Amino acid sequence: MAAKGAKAIREDAARALALKRRGESARALRAAAEALRGADGNRTVVGRERIELEYRLRELVEAMAGAPEVAALDAAGRVAYKKGLEGKLAVFFDSVAGKAEAQREAAVLAARQAAQDEAESLMRQAGKAVAEGEYPAARRLLNALCERHPDRPGVWRDAGMLLAKAGFPMDALPFFDKGLEADRRDGPTYIAAADACREAGEPGTAEKYLKAAVKYIGGTPTAYLAMARLFVAGRKWDKAHDAVQSLLSLEPGHPEAAGLLAEIMPRVGMDGGAARRTGKPIVIDFPKF
Repeated sequence: MAAKGAKAIREDAARALALKRRGESARALRAAAEALRGADGNRTVVGRERIELEYRLRELVEAMAGAPEVAALDAAGRVAYKKGLEGKLAVFFDSVAGKAEAQREAAVLAARQAAQDEAESLMRQAGKAVAEGEYPAARRLLNALCERHPDRPGVWRDAGMLLAKAGFPMDALPFFDKGLEADRRDGPTYIAAADACREAGEPGTAEKYLKAAVKYIGGTPTAYLAMARLFVAGRKWDKAHDAVQSLLSLEPGHPEAAGLLAEIMPRVGMDGGAARRTGKPIVIDFPKF
């Protein structure tokens, strides 16, 4: 490998000092080690340029010695630049950086585990409150869960589904809406919201959630199946027929399609009859997006 020139070594040293000023000690020590390795045994940098480089390296090592991770291992303050020891200093700084990185990673993992434990505890407490009929307490716990852990995957949906299953589907909707604000492509949340509306006797609102799912995600078997069930429950036979045909166009032989069609076909109107006769693909009358 070609020896580094003075300019490249100075750039490594400058990067190390900049990182230390930003408080990124581990990365600073890695950059400092790189600079020192470049200078170790380097015979291409000579004369005045070498003197200037050694001054820069002395400044670098002095700065790194003040890093908390180095100071903790060098209470006596022996870490200093010495000509000819650049390689040993590089090894030392790399070692300290490795320990700092491991400690940082352990701290991140510990924080992540603590957050997961707290979130699971809040969900358990909310479930217990629901089981005991303490619904206001359950809502408070679910609000705390979502506010403290908004980045937890599916947290808004899980909170809403707990309330929906407890018999409070309309109270679940604000949680579903928050989840959809965070991710417009969260298909399961659209379905959960639509199911909650259907349970609450709000088929029109349920249909809006399903159409929004198609708008933001596109037609999926799950969305079309939910539509078919919704329209059957609302006795909208033509729309139910269209939804089942759209389902079958994506997933031929879907296990629920035959049962739905057996209920729908005797009741379908002119549009459905025309569709049966022509065999043409069905296009559900969604608004133009």
